Amino acid sequence: MKHKAKSKSRPGPRPNPVPLARTGAPKKRWALLGLCLLLAGGVTWAVMEFVVWNRLPSELVGVWEVVQGPPEFKEAEFQFYRSGKMVGHFNDNGMDRPIHADVRIEGDKLYFTSRHPRTGEEDVRVQTIRKLTDVEFVVADESGAIMKLARSR
Repeated sequence: MKHKAKSKSRPGPRPNPVPLARTGAPKKRWALLGLCLLLAGGVTWAVMEFVVWNRLPSELVGVWEVVQGPPEFKEAEFQFYRSGKMVGHFNDNGMDRPIHADVRIEGDKLYFTSRHPRTGEEDVRVQTIRKLTDVEFVVADESGAIMKLARSR
């Protein structure tokens, strides 16, 4: 089968395009695009901040005071952050002693990972969550000792 050779014809001269009058529409379009990008960024940040990056349940996040437990934790206070950090303060012979730990929950187990302030040695403690509500938090340590905490006002 033979191919027909296409004849090369040159189109005639093109007419010059007519310039369009500029209006304010492109500025509004850019403003709307910028607003949409800001809104999308804000929604993305909110979802990441309040849903994805949460490591602890919302019932646990906040400040808790020990109401019943071992004598060394009498009048102790623990603050849990949704990022998985915990800062505790307890009275050690008249001195305020802070505890800093990373916290994670797996099932009904609460894992505290802290470092010794002088040696840097890592210490992991596991407690079993017996009860966790918005106002009451009950845990048992490895030896079975129960500690009851109440939400601080």
